[in-house]
Amino acid sequence: MEESFKLRAWTKADIPAVAKHLNNKKIWDNCRDALPYPYTEKDAEQFISFVEGQSEQNNYCIEINHEAAGNISFIRGTDVERYNAELGYWLAEPYWNQGIMSVAIKLAVEDYLSHSDTVRIHANVYENNPASMKVLEKAGFHKCGIFRKACFKNGQFVDCHCYELVSLKKIN
Repeated sequence: MEESFKLRAWTKADIPAVAKHLNNKKIWDNCRDALPYPYTEKDAEQFISFVEGQSEQNNYCIEINHEAAGNISFIRGTDVERYNAELGYWLAEPYWNQGIMSVAIKLAVEDYLSHSDTVRIHANVYENNPASMKVLEKAGFHKCGIFRKACFKNGQFVDCHCYELVSLKKIN
């Protein structure tokens, strides 16, 4: 049975929880290198300050058992890709493989699309993360390609599996 969760905005009170959960190499192994590792409370403070200063709601805290336990973010494209957003997400390891993230992504995508003019959301997953590929597929995303050896992570080149969700109602 799925753990109950809620999506909400981030607050300064979340700093200790985000520092605790993101200081996990298993999470970092599946994220961009821009995410610091080890992850400290100072990193969490910078993240919270950043999201609190955003004009558009595009970071969603996943709260489980009254504690921040994950994030879903949307990063807008620029120029000719200005109607696109890249989806990023992580979830605290104790909650993996419980069906939480696919439901949370569905809800966050629905909310994000309701207040933005974004038409297409895309996500990239490293080849060694089939669980994340399954999460995206359960959330309604479709694999649109594989970029061979496109990413360099942990000292090796890895394939990048690309997923997308297109809001047809916004373009028809």
